Amino acid sequence: MRVIKIDSQNPEKDLILIGAKVIEEGGVIIYPTDTVYGIGCSLNVGSVARVFEIKKRDMKNPLSVAFSDIEMVKRYAFLDYEKEKFIREHIAEPYTFIVKKRENIPDIVTSKKKGVGVRIPNSRITRELIRCVGAPIITTSANIAGEIAPGCVEEINREITTRVDLIIDGGACGIGVASRIIDLESGRIIRELEGSGNIQ
Repeated sequence: MRVIKIDSQNPEKDLILIGAKVIEEGGVIIYPTDTVYGIGCSLNVGSVARVFEIKKRDMKNPLSVAFSDIEMVKRYAFLDYEKEKFIREHIAEPYTFIVKKRENIPDIVTSKKKGVGVRIPNSRITRELIRCVGAPIITTSANIAGEIAPGCVEEINREITTRVDLIIDGGACGIGVASRIIDLESGRIIRELEGSGNIQ
């Protein structure tokens, strides 16, 4: 397990590329978002299964997917005018938006559900990482299922840190609790920001 420190305000491109390469090769990494530290990988089925195993997460509980921008989201999810407008209006806020997925998101990610949790983290490290990969990545809080989501690397359970391929240390996350989840299909808020736990 390797740890690299990256400047959260001015991410070093050469270091971001190290993380991107690990993801592209099927690895699992820990990385900072705007809310909490996440554990993620590509949408490769084997890699996604490994994230479930590392977190000891029930595979009936879906994972979310992080994107660099809304144009990337539209390649993986169906957005009508109203949904796209809502996301654009709240893009800088700590939201996970549940929308209908396209076929290029494997069923393992969404636990065979039609909807997928979409995040566009307000984090330069996360967005640059995704841009370098050229595709979305899994995002779920870097904790054992049921434990509190970590706001810094030091809070991450050693059971997780010893089982991933790379840790990107970008310092403390700005918000420190998991994102608010809103289902844009029903308009229902699934989780408020004050909660803690997994990024679904």
